[in-house]
Amino acid sequence: MDEFDRQWMPVVELLALAACRAAQEADVLVDDIELTVLLGWVDGAHTSRIHEGDLETHGVLGRRWTDLISDDRRLRARRVVVDNSLAHIAAERDLADTQDGTPPPPLLLGDRARAVRAAGIPDLEPEWAGDVKGARAQIDRLELALRGRLWMPGLIHREFARSVHRTLVAEPDYPALPDGVRGPAWVQRLLRMPHIESTISALASPPGFDMFGRAATGGDPLQRAVGAVAHNAVHSLAQTAAELERLWAARPADQPVALWEREHLPTPVRTQLLEVEGVIAELSTVLFEIGYPGAEA
Repeated sequence: MDEFDRQWMPVVELLALAACRAAQEADVLVDDIELTVLLGWVDGAHTSRIHEGDLETHGVLGRRWTDLISDDRRLRARRVVVDNSLAHIAAERDLADTQDGTPPPPLLLGDRARAVRAAGIPDLEPEWAGDVKGARAQIDRLELALRGRLWMPGLIHREFARSVHRTLVAEPDYPALPDGVRGPAWVQRLLRMPHIESTISALASPPGFDMFGRAATGGDPLQRAVGAVAHNAVHSLAQTAAELERLWAARPADQPVALWEREHLPTPVRTQLLEVEGVIAELSTVLFEIGYPGAEA
């Protein structure tokens, strides 16, 4: 950690300052800066004036600013920007469903940050993958208990299972799409995740459903399975959903939905969404069996 702090934290500070300067000059949010624009600030035409202006730097420039832009740090910062740009170009090849002949949109800093967050550290599983695996394990335990008659659902369990099942299988319809665009779109599928979590939390709030508390550390296997899916796997997309909801609200009315999605839902985010949707589908199948015993799915 000492080596990281010594070698890379100044680079992080330099990149953060460059992002703030670029956003200030372009009068946009940091989220909406084109990633390649940072090159001009960390190792280019604007580097010499990165310390100018009235931007609050929170002590970043407490040291001499010339130390922050030493040759070594500038080269490291450039490498970070270039490496991320190349990684994005490689990932663009996977977005076949949104390549309709239009030029690719610019790579924005916020979108690359979401891609990195969803992809995780190279050679390691992303954090959300553990949430999905844990949820799937709880579903397996629920199925085992149900099939082996180690746990028998009562009326309250069946009622709850029906309510959650309806939530999980409901067709995504938010946000509304422009006329002529068929859904569900990627953005609708992702933005339904906070709705799933909040709805299940609401279903679990009355006194009669105390067994379905948020912690999901005790109680019956139904509680643990629903809690693990709603408050771990689904919740892993909460920050991304909040960011995309804000970005969708600012979408130009004439921008094609497919182009917007290609810009703001990079491949790692789509991969995460698909995995979370998969575990939701697994849970909904078991809930149908509990809520509608004897019925055909």
